[in-house]
Amino acid sequence: MKKIPFKTFRHALTVPAVGLVILLSALTPRPVSRLNAGIMGWLLSLLPLPSNRIIKKHRRGVMADCNIHASAAEIYTSVLTGYFDFFYLSYRSDKTFRKIIKVKGSGNMEKALSSGKGVIAVTAHFGPWELLPRAMKLLGFDIGVVGRSLSPRGAADILDKLRRKPGVKTIDRNSGAAPIVRLLRKNNTLGMLIDQDTRGIQSEFAGFLGRPARTPVAPAVLSRKLKVPVITMHITRQKDSSYLLVIDEPVFFTKEDSISDILILLNGRISQWIHDAPEQWVWFHNRWRQKLTQGIPDKH
Repeated sequence: MKKIPFKTFRHALTVPAVGLVILLSALTPRPVSRLNAGIMGWLLSLLPLPSNRIIKKHRRGVMADCNIHASAAEIYTSVLTGYFDFFYLSYRSDKTFRKIIKVKGSGNMEKALSSGKGVIAVTAHFGPWELLPRAMKLLGFDIGVVGRSLSPRGAADILDKLRRKPGVKTIDRNSGAAPIVRLLRKNNTLGMLIDQDTRGIQSEFAGFLGRPARTPVAPAVLSRKLKVPVITMHITRQKDSSYLLVIDEPVFFTKEDSISDILILLNGRISQWIHDAPEQWVWFHNRWRQKLTQGIPDKH
């Protein structure tokens, strides 16, 4: 009998497991899901996981330097709550979605789109970021999001299907610039996450929470080359378990703005969000994995 590799066996179990979690999240009342997220977050914080070592390193270094605090349990709980709400709301009406997600600054998006060149919407793995595309769609803005294909493929397909459900376009980051340019030329919104050190992505070092961090250059390059305005936006969990989506004023960059200046500005805004609600960012990502050997300007 041929022996099945453990990795293949694990991937085979992942797809039904993800499907089960989504089903249970869709059926479970939100207060119960929040309780479950809290219990699971606390349990995860106790396990000898690589992510806990990264969080511990960040708490002793970056958090201490920035005078902010978030425990591992709070961080895990926040991410789990965001995903549980994403799964839950994916099977709820637009009316229910609008009751839970409040929006501030929708006029800023209209202002940016008035140029007719599309908009690059920059955000981060902060709060329930998966809710952003549908919120934008319900505001009347066509949006496409750039992401990467995850492994295992079957589980990624399930998540992508949920993301596309409200009419959101998904663009694989490895598909090249053509689909991105086509989307922008239709005066649509392009959503991009830039708060992680991602291998295989053209990046430059820029200040992030006061430390140099490799940051994807795509939004800066596209904005300068195609004269597309950039908007930053983020969604934050409130004390009453509702969410507030804030859309900032658009920035119209020119060729006189260097890539470095643009990245510093964008990272500075994301850093401020994290200062305001540190537990809602994914501190278990090794953001400062690669070190810079020479100094850089940091305007944050």
